[in-house]
Formats: sequence, structure tokens, C-alpha cells
Amino acid sequence: MAKENHCWGYKRIQGELLKLGHRVGSSTIRRILKRARIPPAPACDFFHVDCAFTLKRIHVFFVLEVGSRYVDVLGATTPTRTAGGPPSRSATS
Repeated sequence: MAKENHCWGYKRIQGELLKLGHRVGSSTIRRILKRARIPPAPACDFFHVDCAFTLKRIHVFFVLEVGSRYVDVLGATTPTRTAGGPPSRSATS
């Protein structure tokens, strides 16, 4: 299962096995994958930084390579105010 879905982590594999009716602990899955020399899946997440110069919030998407503890920043963006901003002129006239 891990070879076919290399982005799945221990918890995801544990959940899929549970759907099939097999109760296996995540530490057991980790031990089996380590013995089979299958590296851990990269972990990804978002964080935000409030910039003091532009007074904007910057959202950053990153991936953590668990084996080497190397962090890759994949992108950063500032959110636009279209959803919660003031209505446009064409909407009010």
C-alpha cells in the first residue's frame, strides 16, 4: 500500500487498513516500512506570518522531508480581500 501511495503517512495507511477491517497500530506500520526500507512520506502544512513592513498577513505552504528534516517552501501569498471586502461600485448601482 505504501509503495503504490508514496505520499501516504503512517496514520493514513492505518486508517485505510481499518476500513478494510484490520486494526494495526501506527508504530507497527512505521516499523514494517522501516524494515522494508520505505522512507517516510513528506509532511506538508501552512503557516502565516504577519509582516511588520507591509502590515499584511503572508500565508506560506511548506513540505517537511521527515528523514532529512529538510524544509521546502513551495509558495507564499497574501490573501485578497474579495470575499470580505467592501462591495464594488457595479454591485451597488
